[in-house]
Amino acid sequence: MRIDYLSKVGAAVSALFSPRTFHLSSGEAIHTELAPIRSVAIIGAGAGGSSAAYYLHDLMSPPQLSRKHDFAITIFEQSDKIGGRCSAFRARNPGQKDEFIEVGASIFVKVNYNLVKAAKEFGLETKPLDDELLAIWDGKDFIFEESQWKFWSIFKGLRRWGLSPIRLKRLLTKTVRDLLESYKSTAAFTSISDFATHFNLDKVSSQFSDSFLKGNGINQQYSQEVVEVATRVNYGSNLNEIHALGALVSMAADNALQVQDGNFQIFEGMVGRSKADVKMNTKVARVRKVEPAYEGGEDRFEVTTVSGQKELFDAIVIAAPIASSNIDFDLNLPPQPKVAYRTIYATFVRGHVNPGYFHATSSAKFPAHILTTNSNAEFTSLSVQRKLSTGETITKIFSPEPIQEDLLDRLYLNRTWVKSKAWKAYPRLQPLPLRSDDDFAGLEKEQKAQVVFQKDQLDKQQTEQQQQQQQQQQQQQLDWGRVEIVPGVFYINAFESLVSTMETETVAGKNVARLVRDRFLGYCPVEKIKA
Repeated sequence: MRIDYLSKVGAAVSALFSPRTFHLSSGEAIHTELAPIRSVAIIGAGAGGSSAAYYLHDLMSPPQLSRKHDFAITIFEQSDKIGGRCSAFRARNPGQKDEFIEVGASIFVKVNYNLVKAAKEFGLETKPLDDELLAIWDGKDFIFEESQWKFWSIFKGLRRWGLSPIRLKRLLTKTVRDLLESYKSTAAFTSISDFATHFNLDKVSSQFSDSFLKGNGINQQYSQEVVEVATRVNYGSNLNEIHALGALVSMAADNALQVQDGNFQIFEGMVGRSKADVKMNTKVARVRKVEPAYEGGEDRFEVTTVSGQKELFDAIVIAAPIASSNIDFDLNLPPQPKVAYRTIYATFVRGHVNPGYFHATSSAKFPAHILTTNSNAEFTSLSVQRKLSTGETITKIFSPEPIQEDLLDRLYLNRTWVKSKAWKAYPRLQPLPLRSDDDFAGLEKEQKAQVVFQKDQLDKQQTEQQQQQQQQQQQQQLDWGRVEIVPGVFYINAFESLVSTMETETVAGKNVARLVRDRFLGYCPVEKIKA
């Protein structure tokens, strides 16, 4: 009896002081006697939502402060997995270990410090991809093929494109350096305009790539045969459809890495470390503002799921595109910039690629990655993902339209299986009308007054439709790029118009975590920056 009693007391004390563990709930409300002082709802467990939870947990419990702040994080995820567009599937490899194939976000690079640091922190094994050969296909011929001899590849490039590769490298180095400055900053930015301006990204993100490259001495042949090839495979866009920052980010693929068995594990680790209550398979139906219970109190927010369950929170983090979320935001939101997402088709084929399609006699020295120019090519890219013990390969084809059986018959000698997935992979990175936060305050009154003045001066025969179009254009300029879209509601995906990668989603998540921290605490504790 004595031993049994002491064990029960020990278990109770241990439970009292042990941290909350990561668990996935079915969506049922958790009833506790004492509500946390501050509570945050994060809608979406993709790269942005997962990293926001991870960084918020650290920022609200900084090791250099003796007092810890009481808070709780709840993540609502409508699917059955964490990682959002970052996902992988298991492929059988007879006689060997099963292989995981990336469906969406396939690689990151060594200068992606947040992802590299997180992978190391969670004990995840990474593998390099730099030894794989690449070729560029124009629909009829290979116009460029990398060699196993690096210097020979460089020589062929200089012979074909002159000094343009060197000039682009300089532009890329400057842009990467500017991006890396964001890791040294502890500032929290309330608009994308302020972020871009602060880190000297405003010029490259406010003009189309083709004009930017031409203005910086990059010849048209190199732009179309190399830079545009990269923007097509990374963002499904040609140079006249994407801003220059997107093009430069597409070219920053040196020292590429993958996490063994799937990049999504980084975001699972972030969610686990955040100690959040994760409600999987739980779709949010409505978010509404609740007036304070007493005078001088703060607004709270009620989250209602499709099953009718309701919970109150002190702050809301939206980590999914608002336009396609199908959530009723009863928050009196200002008009949001319309950000269109591109639908990309990924087709996975296990079999033997037909070298004859590419006018080759053998697949022995076939390039691992075939990228295409904006020409007569029937796909955007074809990449070998795995070489199997059977001699087959698993290849991934990106295309703007579904791959038809006729094309597969010509591309492959034989096929064991074919899998396909279509998803809205990334936004159309149009040049941005960047403005700073200082502009927002005065601009609203100025433009509203201008609209009134223009209405008085309009000819009586001008139609109401013309007036509405003019007001909509002015309103879009006014409200573009805010992160805290109404007090207490934060929008991570606002960053995606500037740049969209796994790493920049974590940068956006950390920025939102800082904003939430500052709203809760009213001041900014010192952060320890680890380079």
